[in-house]
Amino acid sequence: MIHPIDRLGGTIVSRGPHRLRFFTDGWGDSSAIDAAGMPSGNPPPITIDWLSDSVDEGIGISVGIFESPVATLPDHARHGAVTRILPEAGADRMVVLMAAWNEHDSRARFGIARRLAQRGIGSLVLENPYYGIRRPTDHDGQPIRTVADFFQMGIGAVTEGRGLLATVREEGFTPGVAGYSMGGNIAALVSSTMPFPVATAPLAASYSPAPVYLDGALRGGIDWAALGGESSAEPRLRETLLRASVLDRPAPDHVRHAVMVSARSDGYVPPAATRALHEHWPGSELRWVGGGHATLLWTRKGALAAAIEDSFGRLSRESGQ
Repeated sequence: MIHPIDRLGGTIVSRGPHRLRFFTDGWGDSSAIDAAGMPSGNPPPITIDWLSDSVDEGIGISVGIFESPVATLPDHARHGAVTRILPEAGADRMVVLMAAWNEHDSRARFGIARRLAQRGIGSLVLENPYYGIRRPTDHDGQPIRTVADFFQMGIGAVTEGRGLLATVREEGFTPGVAGYSMGGNIAALVSSTMPFPVATAPLAASYSPAPVYLDGALRGGIDWAALGGESSAEPRLRETLLRASVLDRPAPDHVRHAVMVSARSDGYVPPAATRALHEHWPGSELRWVGGGHATLLWTRKGALAAAIEDSFGRLSRESGQ
């Protein structure tokens, strides 16, 4: 049964102002969609220019910018932003936290990062292409205007997440990657492409965007008319989104140490989509909690931080660290 708050959110997306819709400009540049491929190999580290440092209640906070390694991003998204949150005493583990859908404000991830800092774990909070200061400046509302935009954002986030993990490793930290909702799906995609071990915690995550946008509450936010009509566009969109599927990638050895968390009444991410990811990664752990998609993030940040910490613990026990 879908949690009532998730049901309400789906109603707002489907019946609210048109500015909340996505894909309102249609498919976009089909060549950009066709050219979008999951990165592989050993990613080069990303050079971050740190602009500010502060300390708040024993937690160090630094803000930096970098030039994206994805040359095909539009100008407004070419420079990325990242916030580093570390316990003042230092850390030997660092997790890259990926953004959820429409997350233009990173406060939810900051809440998780602060809990991790109290556990001796640092975080790098990445601002996705098209989000926050990287959103288009020529219009308000939903920045993902085309399916091509969605792929540019997703591939950009995966590529940047990989580069940040290489940076973390180069700096001597044990690297990890995690995220909530879309961020969890991106974290899983990132982990599945890494040539070296990383702790992994996909939280409220699907194996692909397809079940989330077509079988969950976000379906009502799609501007079907702009895509050519629901009956003809739905099969094409599903096939297109399934190109970004973890299930199509071999499971690297380190993902058997992954820890996942899912809400039993999630209205946005079908539980079957999380279960499919878990089953594709033999040995991974899947923790079910009560509530829905929104309440899991609002009220269970401690449980989400614990899953990230435990993913590091599982990985280190296997490696003998």
